[in-house]
Amino acid sequence: MGMVVLLMGLVFASVYIYRYFFLAQLARDNFFRCGVLYEDSLSSQVRTQMELEEDVKIYLEENYERINVPVPQFGGGDPADIIHDFQRGLTAYHDISLDKCYVIELNTTIVLPPRNFWELLMNVKRGTYLPQTYIIQEEMVVTEHVSDKEALGSFIYHLCNGKDTYRLRRRATRRRINKRGAKNCNAIRHFENTFVVETLICGVV
Repeated sequence: MGMVVLLMGLVFASVYIYRYFFLAQLARDNFFRCGVLYEDSLSSQVRTQMELEEDVKIYLEENYERINVPVPQFGGGDPADIIHDFQRGLTAYHDISLDKCYVIELNTTIVLPPRNFWELLMNVKRGTYLPQTYIIQEEMVVTEHVSDKEALGSFIYHLCNGKDTYRLRRRATRRRINKRGAKNCNAIRHFENTFVVETLICGVV
């Protein structure tokens, strides 16, 4: 009887340690505050070194990523909240300046999946890897208004609920090109791979 009580005590102690220590540590390891230096070859012919800051939360079990890009210190993009939902295969951009949401199919050639992105950021955090410093540009255009936000999944729904939401269509992805007088485009710069991405959302309404 004493052995049974002892074993039950060990089981409960193990559950307690797992829930309150291991899971808390894992939660801390799933949140990253990133700062990346890169060469801005898009704004002008002269290369300028810029710094991009963002907060990243990676949800491994739910298979999605949430990125918060604050107001840039030296320009180069709008503040935004971004969700990459790998279960639904969708990306949502909340342009904080406009308070509008934009949704498009997830580009898996650019966006690292949660496990890979987590490993990359852990290596950066440990100082064992430094991301590359170039920037690429992807251009998108607004196509239609989205009325049924619930169909986008719970993660994107919570991000975009109460906001005007629009579908996007991808035009092109390029590296080191100059902007073409895009007066009706908003730019969001973010880091979700081994390089910086500038997302141009054109035809903004």
